[in-house]
Amino acid sequence: SKYKQQFDEDLVNDVREAVMKRLSVLQGLENLQDNLIDEVIDTPGTYADYYNVGGGVPFGLSHGLGQLSLTRPGAEPSTHDNVLFVGASSRPGNGVPLVLIGAKLVAKRAIKKLQHKGSNIQ
Repeated sequence: SKYKQQFDEDLVNDVREAVMKRLSVLQGLENLQDNLIDEVIDTPGTYADYYNVGGGVPFGLSHGLGQLSLTRPGAEPSTHDNVLFVGASSRPGNGVPLVLIGAKLVAKRAIKKLQHKGSNIQ
């Protein structure tokens, strides 16, 4: 993909080396390199390929003016009454606090919908 081209092997190796050097000065991590058992390196290109996210953005929709909080998609699609969305790409938006607020709101909405359909859920 075009995103993988931005993170060639040389760049990935340079960044890895810099991270290892920085971590090796921390107490308890002096021998980190010698004790690695497995290693996985992901880049924005990895996310672009695996998760089909534009630009490899793992945190949801773009932050442009057209995707600020109120203009993000809501929790309920107009086409399906049995689907609710929560996460960085839906309202209230991205970032851990906003996603947790969204999760709480969606959980309440789901309970209300189930109770309306006759479920015994509390």
